[in-house]
Amino acid sequence: MKTFLRGFGIALFLVGALLVVGKQLQLPMLNNTTTNDDKKEQAAHIQKLEQQLANANAQITELQQTIAAQEQAEKEVNNSTAKKNDVANEEEDKVDSIVSGTVYIYEGVSIYDIGKQVEDLGILTNGRELELFLSKREYSRSIQKGQFELNSSMTIEQMARILTGKIAQQ
Repeated sequence: MKTFLRGFGIALFLVGALLVVGKQLQLPMLNNTTTNDDKKEQAAHIQKLEQQLANANAQITELQQTIAAQEQAEKEVNNSTAKKNDVANEEEDKVDSIVSGTVYIYEGVSIYDIGKQVEDLGILTNGRELELFLSKREYSRSIQKGQFELNSSMTIEQMARILTGKIAQQ
């Protein structure tokens, strides 16, 4: 029994020493007494962390909106650049698609033959238009003999004036 009491006393001493050291080191499992002040501090700390989380979420949303706006602006810039390039390409195509040719008029050539030559050269898709224009009285009587440079960028009236000699050949 003596040894039992001695062991029990040593155990009590060790538990007491452990409790004192735990309080000084503020170990949570040994310091089991939580006061209302500790609970208030914990609640305030939790509330502060929740506020920080809400602020971070707001910043993330703002950044996502900014990125979306930048992407939209880039798309608009790309679209306008593409449109400008398309317009430039169309203008280049128009310049490239101008067809030039020499129309030969000699004695006895009819207005139909002139229209056919222009159509065959690809200057006009329908030579009949030039034929009808040249059949007007003011042009039909003054068609000149020779060779004339015409191109598809000219109007039918400009072509008729060149063929009749009413303006100088360009």
